[in-house]
Amino acid sequence: MEKRSDLLSFGALAVISAALFSGHFGVGDVIFPPILGKGAGAAWFTAAMGYGIINSLGVLVAYLAVARQQKTLLEMSSRTLGRAFGVVFTTICMLIIGPVFILPRVSSATHEMAVALFFPDFPLVATLAVFFVLNYWVACNRAQVIDRLGKVLSPALIVFMAILIIKGIVSPIGPVPATGCENPLADGVINGYNTMNALGAALFGGWVLKELHMRGITDKDAQTLNLFYIGPAVALALLVTSTGITYLGATAATVFPEADIGAYTVLIAEGVLGAVGKAVFALLLAFACFTTSVGLTSTAGDVFQEMSGGKLQYKAIVAVSSVVGFGIGTIGLGKIVGYTVPWLMLVYPAIIVLLVGSLFDFDKFKPALQGAIVTAVILSIGDFLGAMGMADNPFSSLTAKLPLGGQGLGWLVPALVVGALAMLFAGRSKK
Repeated sequence: MEKRSDLLSFGALAVISAALFSGHFGVGDVIFPPILGKGAGAAWFTAAMGYGIINSLGVLVAYLAVARQQKTLLEMSSRTLGRAFGVVFTTICMLIIGPVFILPRVSSATHEMAVALFFPDFPLVATLAVFFVLNYWVACNRAQVIDRLGKVLSPALIVFMAILIIKGIVSPIGPVPATGCENPLADGVINGYNTMNALGAALFGGWVLKELHMRGITDKDAQTLNLFYIGPAVALALLVTSTGITYLGATAATVFPEADIGAYTVLIAEGVLGAVGKAVFALLLAFACFTTSVGLTSTAGDVFQEMSGGKLQYKAIVAVSSVVGFGIGTIGLGKIVGYTVPWLMLVYPAIIVLLVGSLFDFDKFKPALQGAIVTAVILSIGDFLGAMGMADNPFSSLTAKLPLGGQGLGWLVPALVVGALAMLFAGRSKK
């Protein structure tokens, strides 16, 4: 069979896919699945599937949407509800997934879960300083970011995670508890929100389009073809690793019942692989956090440069992102995780609706997409306020009564209904 000239070589596709996987696989994918498995007990697989719905399936949909539309998140959101909405929405998403939430989270996690394990007196500020100096150095050269991630850092991360999961399955730390949380699927969904991977993929999609262009793949059909290989590979890798780590979390529940969210995965690595495993895990966790930081910092450079029409320069954005990440990172991992959740519950439903809608003929389904996005945003307010500590509000009461409200998906059915009605009325008005 003749090789398609518009398809990158297997090696190039593997490098890009590995770089994207390492960009997604950060501290969230390290700390949330084990805690999820710990709480789910015997229902760990159901919890893992809830996690996968938001995390892996969301990533797949995001890359397929970018492949289908050949547009960045800014372009897709602007075309749906206008330029002003597109700029505001993309800015909020990029700040959440970049310098305000993720960069501080991965940098502080590197200190608390890696450096402090072996050097407890080493100051947090010093760790952050080294982290973000290196972050700027790797991310500032846009042409080499993917290769540095995909050829150097990602393979070590992937190999270690494979060893940890396989060893933990073959020789479990302990028995899986017979009981667990009452609603494992909902817990999985909420933990899937926490990783922000679907949101990250929506932004990484534009980053990949630029990377393909830099590699000489400029034809839109050729870019779509390559994305149809890259997207599923990344989503599948995330699904396999998160499911495996959720299982490890379930097996360690009775062995480390009092471990908190930061220490639990470290204890699992030590339990599975011994003292060497703990040391290697600390190193690989630092790699995972660092690769995520570099990927998102570079993506922020692309997004804000595009949004400003080139007025903001890539290197300047990378520098500012690094400085902001350093400043917020000083408050510590626990507080950062706490203030992240409400904002994710507010924007995630809208991003999911936008991406799923972008898989179809936009001109035909635009009214449905507009109605569904507005509905998703309105019904997400209740979850947002609840996560902010204001559970007793009219929005939360309404969402709880809706189908799937108990699973954190109360917005889903109304968004589908409003979208269908919008299509119906739009069709009648045309007639």
